[in-house]
Amino acid sequence: MAAAPKAARFPWRRAALWFALGLVCRVLAFQIPHDEGDEIIYRALVHQLEDGSGYTLRGTALVDHGWPADQYGHALFFHPPGGIALFWLLDRMFGEWGYALAQLLSYALFYWSVMALARSLLADGGAPAARAGFQIIAALAAFMPLMTHVVARYWLDGPMLGLVTLAAALYLGAQGAGAAGGMRAAHPRAPDAGGTGAVIAAGIALGCASWVKTAALIALPAIVLLGAALDPAGARRGVRRGAIFAGVALAIQAPWQIWQWIVLGSPFPAWAGRPSPTLVAENPYVRRLTVDRPPWIYLTLMPRVVWTLVPALLGLALAPIDARTRRVGLALAAWIAIVTGVMIALGAIGYSKLLRYAILVAPASVLLFGLVAGSVLAIATDADAPAGRRMAARAFAAIAAAGLVLEIAQGVFTPLVDKRDLIWPLLWRGNGLY
Repeated sequence: MAAAPKAARFPWRRAALWFALGLVCRVLAFQIPHDEGDEIIYRALVHQLEDGSGYTLRGTALVDHGWPADQYGHALFFHPPGGIALFWLLDRMFGEWGYALAQLLSYALFYWSVMALARSLLADGGAPAARAGFQIIAALAAFMPLMTHVVARYWLDGPMLGLVTLAAALYLGAQGAGAAGGMRAAHPRAPDAGGTGAVIAAGIALGCASWVKTAALIALPAIVLLGAALDPAGARRGVRRGAIFAGVALAIQAPWQIWQWIVLGSPFPAWAGRPSPTLVAENPYVRRLTVDRPPWIYLTLMPRVVWTLVPALLGLALAPIDARTRRVGLALAAWIAIVTGVMIALGAIGYSKLLRYAILVAPASVLLFGLVAGSVLAIATDADAPAGRRMAARAFAAIAAAGLVLEIAQGVFTPLVDKRDLIWPLLWRGNGLY
């Protein structure tokens, strides 16, 4: 009996090269000053933990010298302590470099988790569309502007993004979704590869992300929906996996809500993360972000930073792609819509409106563009495809290529925004990242 043909491998060496290029740029980004407001707050919290003063800004020089006590003077800081604990640990081990190291680790976790997701979403490593899509995803994942922006600063968004992307990779990997449709028949156990253990691990990763920022839980329904798109025939299996995934993540988040309830009198304090009236009145920058900007500004800012988003959505709607690619692409588009919709809703009830708050669109945006662009590029280079179809695919490929170049350029320059006099104005002016 002849042995089954070995599945073609994705070009992992090229992915490693893109990762290395992105890592060099991440290191260079740390030459900028780190004196932004949130960075000051997180350093103060680390010092509080080191001094044994607790997880609060109460009693620090910030509050004692004029920072609004109704925003920062509570007995418990409003973000969960997971990210600050990571900064504290690395600061203890490496000193000031620990903050930068936390962001480099976040970049690595995000990048390789995206590549694991790409392997799950792309049907077959030997197919031209899959190989092209994989390389596009590798390039874009190294320089996605929202990601490069948050990991260039000593912020919590980078660790949250890395852990959420890891959770998605583990959850989809548990389905064995990397097997192509024809291969699944030959390997009937593939959809259950990893089983319950991998789903539990995914829930742990998402639960840990929610201890960095509770906003990580926004990705939960999006990840489950993407899993359903990859395994449409396994509805019962998908419900079971989704329930385990959500149960583990929420169980890990629960102690933080109980802690807030005990200390602050409510598991969901109304002021948590929302600028106080005092801060809005006294700080023109906060007032601009909170009052002057409309909630729907995310819809106008996003395409001016994530340049591949509009081409990806157009390709998803109009390009002659196969049914599986369209189904998975729609699930990724839904992921982006869920995150953006929640940010718009939060902006409508008084939260600040910064594009970096929508950071959780990053994995879905990168994957959606690679999935669609790879499929269209395969059509454009297929000599056997009808001439009209091939010409339409080439026209779209030109638009997509322009978006890819602009987004990579944005991703390179965005962390250097403090040196904006050296940067092409189109790539930073009015993009809403700050």
